[in-house]
Amino acid sequence: MTLAELIGASLMLGIRGCSVNQSETRSDLEALTGIHCKGIVLFDHDIAGNHPRNVLSPEQLEKFIADLRHELGEDLIVAIDQEGGQVSRLKQEQGFLPSVSAEEFASWEEIDQRQYAQRQAKQLKRLGIDLNLAPCVDLAVEPHSPIIAEKGRSFGVDHDKAVRCASIMIQGHMDEGVRCCIKHFPGHGSSLIDSHLGMCDITQTHTPDETRVFASLIECFGDEIAVMPGHLIDKRVDERLPASLSSAHLSGALRSMLGFEGVIISDSLDMRAVMDQYGDGRSAAMAISAGCDLVIDGLNAPGYREPEAPVRIADAIAKAIGSGRIPHGEERLTQSRARVDRLFGR
Repeated sequence: MTLAELIGASLMLGIRGCSVNQSETRSDLEALTGIHCKGIVLFDHDIAGNHPRNVLSPEQLEKFIADLRHELGEDLIVAIDQEGGQVSRLKQEQGFLPSVSAEEFASWEEIDQRQYAQRQAKQLKRLGIDLNLAPCVDLAVEPHSPIIAEKGRSFGVDHDKAVRCASIMIQGHMDEGVRCCIKHFPGHGSSLIDSHLGMCDITQTHTPDETRVFASLIECFGDEIAVMPGHLIDKRVDERLPASLSSAHLSGALRSMLGFEGVIISDSLDMRAVMDQYGDGRSAAMAISAGCDLVIDGLNAPGYREPEAPVRIADAIAKAIGSGRIPHGEERLTQSRARVDRLFGR
């Protein structure tokens, strides 16, 4: 692969519209094709336009994904946040399966959990989705967390229960050929700040059990899962940078200490926790330099940028490699591509 192709293979970007025949979708496709992008993250709502985005119905979405693959290549990776409950891009009122929050899921009997996980995974597979950016394995350390506990996104505060529930969800997806990404390393559940709106400092609140959940799931599943670092500052590990942009967190804690050899996927870089301080291209280059294999920018968050962002992001990564700010950049991207291929059995 050329350097440009390797850069495109490291990006997972948002796209506007619900059909490849829409003018805004065609404009985005032209940009994504030009940078060899091989990852798409789907949403159900366009924040900038305040209208539906990507998802209208099962039939429409299945066709849309097939058309995207035709345009961008059969090796396109299609991802979605389908945790269940309040974080569901596929909603029952649109004709998709009903879903429940992690909090409710954790209260069920194991046999019901396994059946539910299998049904959800079958739906994703049928639609053509490769990667579920779930489960959220953050512990409900702070019961008033506006982004985790109060949204029902946590399996609870107990390490063993969280690992057990997450494992059932992951295995159900794996059995259907859909991969999971656990999040948000090293743990978002102790924070009172929503990283969509600003940087979260967990230095004083983070507990060892939060990281231990990730360690346990990595021990169980190895490189058959992906891990998403959060936009979370822990000054005991890195005084300046959030986990998503920090080699101390990713190359150090996650890879060296926890022994994770799989795919690291950044949380979306259009979230204000990093957008406000670093911008799009710079943060993408920083994420790759820190150890991320795939960089997500949904282009669909508070602080939304203009559609030219995909080209700007790819150019910034290329310049960072050329200047040495991403050391051994081409080699690093080649290694990342190998990890991604291994995760998806390619």
